Amino acid sequence: MVTASLPGTLSPARRASDLAELARSDVDVVVVGGGVTGAGVALDAATRGLSVILLERTDLAAGTSRWSSKLVHGGLRYLAHGEIGLARESARERAVLMGATAPHLVRRLPFLVPDVAGRDVTALAAAGGRLGDAVRLSVPGGRGSLPSTRRVSPDEVSRLVPGVRPGRGGVVFWDGQLVDDARLVVGLARTAAAYGARILTGAAVTAVDGADVHVRVDDEAFVLGAGVVVNATGCGRSGWRRPSGWCPRAGRTWSCPAPRSARRRPR
Repeated sequence: MVTASLPGTLSPARRASDLAELARSDVDVVVVGGGVTGAGVALDAATRGLSVILLERTDLAAGTSRWSSKLVHGGLRYLAHGEIGLARESARERAVLMGATAPHLVRRLPFLVPDVAGRDVTALAAAGGRLGDAVRLSVPGGRGSLPSTRRVSPDEVSRLVPGVRPGRGGVVFWDGQLVDDARLVVGLARTAAAYGARILTGAAVTAVDGADVHVRVDDEAFVLGAGVVVNATGCGRSGWRRPSGWCPRAGRTWSCPAPRSARRRPR
């Protein structure tokens, strides 16, 4: 029995079909980089009705997304720098992942800071954890997504981490952790594909020249027309020539609107 492909299937047949349409394609958005940022941008653009092509030089989640800490953090490091708004955004996105879009991929992760590290250390951990709890409770879906920060007894410290020197308590705070970060990236890419985005791996962008994006796939060169190019290649070197008008965005993502005179509309 032959089973029909699902809309978001990233199969060899779909890749061949997308490649056949690649030459002289004009699209609204070209996303360069198949990590979590690139896949997320492709999904966001596709769900807004834009035509999208994502180009990844190697494979999905092959770079920074594969080597991440796997933490779905609620912004404690942002709180340390006074970036309350960014911390709330992180906490809100964590709640969405844990409660709606990817509860099968994100789990609760406890952190123990024992008193043997120094009471000043545990006091700081407790203060940071409780501030993080306050931020979590202030966002939709945050209440109940994680347990609250609390003091634990010496017996509980020994139970949680038997290797810690016994006799003293500690502080436990919580965050989120991905079961598999690559699965999250692939899930985003497949959902984007289900909304019509073309996801092409093994596609190396060699240059961006105005509205033209130069791509090499399987030793064959193509030129795409793009309304906007988003560079989501992360902290690694992309290895291609960038135009002079590129503007940095958060998370090492760069976007480049094509010059108005060179901008093309999809056919």
